Amino acid sequence: MVRFVYLFQPLSYFIPPAQEMWQEQIERLEEIDKLIKTIMAHSEFYQNEELRISPKSQAELWDEGFDKESGKYVGAKWGKYLRAPEIFFKILEKGKGKLVPLKEIAEVRRGFTTGVNEFFYLNEEEIKRRGIEREFWMHQNEKGNWVPNYVIKSPRECKSIVVKPKDLKYRALMIHKDKKDLKGTEVLKYIREGESKGYHLRPTCASRERWYDLGERKPYGFLHPMIHNDRQLIGLNQSSVYVDHNLFEIQPKRRNFLMPISLFFTSSLAPFIKELGGRVNLGEGALKTEGIDIERLLTVTPSTLNKRQVDALQAWTNKHGEFAHSSLFSELGTNSPEEVSLDKVKPDRRELDKIVMGEILGLTDEEQLQVYRAVVDLVKSRIEKAKSFGKKRKTKEGIDIDLLVKTVMDKLGDDTLGKFYREKILTHKPLRAKGLPKVSDKIRLQQELFGWRLSSGRERIDCASETEARYLKVWLEAGQESVKMPKDENYLKEIVPELESLKQKTGEIFEDYLGSILDPRLRQHLLHQLWQEAVK
Repeated sequence: MVRFVYLFQPLSYFIPPAQEMWQEQIERLEEIDKLIKTIMAHSEFYQNEELRISPKSQAELWDEGFDKESGKYVGAKWGKYLRAPEIFFKILEKGKGKLVPLKEIAEVRRGFTTGVNEFFYLNEEEIKRRGIEREFWMHQNEKGNWVPNYVIKSPRECKSIVVKPKDLKYRALMIHKDKKDLKGTEVLKYIREGESKGYHLRPTCASRERWYDLGERKPYGFLHPMIHNDRQLIGLNQSSVYVDHNLFEIQPKRRNFLMPISLFFTSSLAPFIKELGGRVNLGEGALKTEGIDIERLLTVTPSTLNKRQVDALQAWTNKHGEFAHSSLFSELGTNSPEEVSLDKVKPDRRELDKIVMGEILGLTDEEQLQVYRAVVDLVKSRIEKAKSFGKKRKTKEGIDIDLLVKTVMDKLGDDTLGKFYREKILTHKPLRAKGLPKVSDKIRLQQELFGWRLSSGRERIDCASETEARYLKVWLEAGQESVKMPKDENYLKEIVPELESLKQKTGEIFEDYLGSILDPRLRQHLLHQLWQEAVK
C-alpha cells in the first residue's frame, strides 16, 4: 500500500506545445483539488489503495509533545500515525476514555546514575570482608527487620514478573551522613579509599553535596527496561529493591493503580504500542525507550475499570505470580505474522490478553489476532532490518556484530582506553611489561602480608603496591593478556584514578547496549569484541 502520494511533473525529456501544457496544468490542479477534498472529507481514520489519512487536532498533537516539567513543547512521534497498522486506530477508537499517556497517571523515574558503580554496588562477601556497618547497606522494613539494600543492575536479572531479591548479586551503599559523623567507622575508611582513587572528582559524584551519598530514595512501583530486543520485560518491585540506570521505575499516582497498569504493560498490547513509540536507531536492532518515551506510552486508566475487570486482573496475578518473561515469538507461538493463531499463544499470556484486550477494550477475537500479527510483524521487521543491513556482515544469533561494535564505539567517541594507553602510557619511559592471568568472572584484589595480589579465578599475580594492582586490574578486566606499565610509582598514582574512571564509563556504555541480551555466551562474546575494540 502506498501511504504517500507524490505529485510531480517532469521538466525534461519533452516540452509539449503550449495548449497541451495548459491542459496538463488544469488536470493537475483538478487532481490536487480532489486530494484536498478527500482529506477534508474525513474526520476519522481512512485509507484506500493510494493513501492513508489520520486526522489529529493541533490540541492533541500539542498535548502529546508538551513537557509539563520544562513547560516547553519538546516534540512528539507523529510518524507512528503513518507507520501504524489499521488495528492501532481501532484500538484508539475503542480505547477512548480508557487509554491515556502514562505520564497522566504515573511518574517515571530513571534508576541511579551513580558515577562509579564499583564503589556503590558491592556483593555481601566484599561488604563483610570490609566490615562495613549494616546501617549503610541494609535498612529496616515496616516490621523493623533489617533487610539488605538489594539493587538490580540489569534487566537480565529479572527472571519473572516479580523481582526476586535472591536473583540479585549486589547491594547498594546508602550513606546519608557527613564524614564528621562517621568517625571511627569502617565505611569512612571505605569513603577515603574511594577518594584516594579519585572517585569524588568524577562529574556525577562531584555534583552531589556529599559525593558518596546517592540521596534518600524510596524504591517503588514496577520496572521498565530502557533497551528491548524481543522480550517484553516488566518487573513488579514488591521487595523495594533499588534500581540502576538501565531501568526505569514507574510509580502510579494512586496506590490501587499499580496492579492494573503493570499488567497492561505485561500484556501483548504494550509491546505493540512500544514498537510505534520507541527509538530504533541503536544499529543492532534493539529498541530504546528513554523516560520521555515511556511517559508517552498509552496505558489503561484504572479508574475506568469495573469491579469484574479488576477482579479478573487480580485473579490472573494470584494464579500467575511466577509468570516468566521469554521471547515474544515464543509466547505468541510463532515468528511469522501469517502463522499467528489464538491457540498458539501460551495459555498464561492468552488469559491476560483476553482480559486486557477483550474485556477492558472490547476487541473481538479477530481484532486481537490482528494485534498479535502486528506485534510479531513489528518486532520481526525491526530485528530483520538490522540483520539485512549488510548481508555480508558477520552476524551471531541474528545480531550484526560489526554494526553493533561500530554503533557502540561511535557512542563512546574518541575517549578510549586505547587512546589513553598510547598517549599516557607508551609515551612515559621507562616502561616494564607485565603478563596478566586469564580473565574470569572472579577477579579480586587482596592485600597480602608483603604486598598486593591480583587474582582471576585460580590464577594470580603478585603486585608491589595497591596502585600497581589497580592498574593491572583495569587491563585484565578489559581482556588483555599483557600490558606495559610505567616504572614511576608517583606517575602511576597520578594516572590510575583517571584510567579507572575511563574504564567505568566504558563499561557502563557497553552495559547500556548489551543489558537486554539474555544469552550469556552471546553477551560475553559481544563484550569481548567491544573491549578488544576499545583498547586498540
